[in-house]
Amino acid sequence: MNNMFLSNYVASKWAAEPLWLESFIAQISELKVTESLADIEVAVKPRSYNIIGGRAVINISGVLLKSVPGWLRFWGIEATGYDEIQAQIGQAMADSSIQGIHLQVSSPGGIIDGLADTADAIFAARSGKKVTATVEDLGASAAYWLASQAETIEANRTTEVGSIGVYTVYLDSSKAAEDEGFKVVLIRSGEHKGMGVPGVEITDDQIAAVQANIDAIADQFVESVARGRSADAGDIKKLATGRLWIAADAKKLGLIDRVTNTNQKSNSKVNSKKGETKMDNENTVSLAENEKAVADSAAASAAAENTRMKAMSEAFADDPEFAIKSFTAGKTVEQAKADYCDVLREKLAKKQEEKTATTAAAGGAEPLATGDTDDEAGGDFMAQAREMAAEKKITLTAAMKKLNRQKPALHAAFVNRPKEAALEAYRDAG
Repeated sequence: MNNMFLSNYVASKWAAEPLWLESFIAQISELKVTESLADIEVAVKPRSYNIIGGRAVINISGVLLKSVPGWLRFWGIEATGYDEIQAQIGQAMADSSIQGIHLQVSSPGGIIDGLADTADAIFAARSGKKVTATVEDLGASAAYWLASQAETIEANRTTEVGSIGVYTVYLDSSKAAEDEGFKVVLIRSGEHKGMGVPGVEITDDQIAAVQANIDAIADQFVESVARGRSADAGDIKKLATGRLWIAADAKKLGLIDRVTNTNQKSNSKVNSKKGETKMDNENTVSLAENEKAVADSAAASAAAENTRMKAMSEAFADDPEFAIKSFTAGKTVEQAKADYCDVLREKLAKKQEEKTATTAAAGGAEPLATGDTDDEAGGDFMAQAREMAAEKKITLTAAMKKLNRQKPALHAAFVNRPKEAALEAYRDAG
């Protein structure tokens, strides 16, 4: 296990496209995680819907999870929480000015936990307001389960739809342990306890028990799709092979109602008497309109937070704990960079003290390195900041902020390189 976050997802049951899920797991496995980092609560603003033509447009994108941890978004991993979707549906239903709900879907699917309840919430909303869906590029597995609960579904021509099914993975490493000369003994209270423990063989009975649970969840998937599409469950079950269909074929199979161009105003509705698809010209939503709606204040605020998260994580890729703490404290990247100089200087001073003590014990001593060169803009800024701090008896950080206001050009030259310069000094001191 590469980090403590990964274990939350590896052994879960999924309704997702395997290749996309592998990519998601790989992204998490590459994150630099420490124990202290896992204890930090990363607060992010909850997602809100856009309002277009009187409809609440709810975006369902990336991997779907019961709840999206703040740290996941901090590292720029796209995901949507079932709790977010349910909350937005609840808000839209309670708002009398909202005439309908539109699901904007682009997702490979996600985790099973929380999925069925979210699908039920979408279907229940149909009793009070019109619910439509657009699938862009990919609507697989859990994402299609949700989209299927809308009254009508459309997709652009290259969209893949379907992948109706559920799976989980267990690794039987007993043969590998045996080849290495190990025999792992599992002490358990029942034959199904401890399934998947490294080095212990997975039995046929254990597999059968897990298969029964997978089949039961898959049946719920089929029944929910049949309910949402007003189709026969037997017909939907024939399609529950895990396969994806291109939009035109998905329409022929009854999985969607309409194939449309990406920027075309649409959201069709079905004539219940004739089963014909026709245009609904009122309150239409297009992908282009939805992108434009991101400029709305709530969406713009969320976008700004995402931008700050991304910038912070990139600026301090080597110290994610500091990055997350700075983000949750509401600091800008420039403020965090200024603070980070103090952090690195403290580390440098401590390291230099240890080095000096070692050298002194050996009969010599070295002066404390500062990591600055006054002939460079960055060093000049820090030299002036230290002088101001000593003169006015304030902290170095306060002096840096004051100097920033007085000499913005000097500060601008400094913020482009403080982390790199301090890191170099820190490493050189080693």
